[in-house]
Amino acid sequence: MNRATLWLSAVALISIAPMLYMARVSLGVGNSLPIAPSDWWSGGFTLDHYRALGSGNGMGRFALNSLLVTGIAVPLQVLLSAAAGHALARGRFAAKGVFLGLATAFLILPRQVTLVPLYLLFARLGLLDTYPGLILPHLADPFGVLFMAHYYQTLSPELEEAARTDGLSPAATFWRIILPLSGPGLAVVGVNGFLTTWNAFLHPLVLTTSESMRTLPVGLALFAQSEHSVDWGALLAGSTLATAPVLLAFVIFQRQIVEGLLQGSGR
Repeated sequence: MNRATLWLSAVALISIAPMLYMARVSLGVGNSLPIAPSDWWSGGFTLDHYRALGSGNGMGRFALNSLLVTGIAVPLQVLLSAAAGHALARGRFAAKGVFLGLATAFLILPRQVTLVPLYLLFARLGLLDTYPGLILPHLADPFGVLFMAHYYQTLSPELEEAARTDGLSPAATFWRIILPLSGPGLAVVGVNGFLTTWNAFLHPLVLTTSESMRTLPVGLALFAQSEHSVDWGALLAGSTLATAPVLLAFVIFQRQIVEGLLQGSGR
């Protein structure tokens, strides 16, 4: 094992140490936090904290809301990013540079800046405390649009030209030719969209008022608030469950993510 491998292994271990600690506390007995390394293996292991999450505190409802919002928003976000990115990469229309500039500006602009206008708009449209109100803010993704635009610029346009020569419409060319070739790029956009949507906190907190519409990150934050103490075991059990889908997505799509990043960077 060479020195570079040792350094990378050490960095990886340091990176996953907080998640290991979180999982250990979630499996511990009581609410004590292990501090010394020897405390990690003392006190025993139990699933009581995970059972406590389903005992009438709303975590099941919060998780269902997150699954519903993420399951609807991410596929639509990926599809819209691919369509808009392809239009910017291959289309020839007036003010194309303006649209590219706006996408870049919205990428730089913090999401908190748009929170008040978004709240006022959704209040007027009657979308507060609704599933559409939780889903719509995630459909427009500047990163996804710009990434897919650059990704399509690295693809040869010969297949599209051949499809047009055979008489395929632009829509048919996009669905039958472009999308099947976009797997790695779509994986990058999809995992990024899943990460941001699943972990979204500020927008679901502000745009919902009833407890039944809270998503999992908001529910965990409210669960952590207590008048006297915090049930660290149950809180970190919920955090572990919330982290698991993100890790699973990276494990499943890691090859496509690497290919998409390399191809999207022009290498």
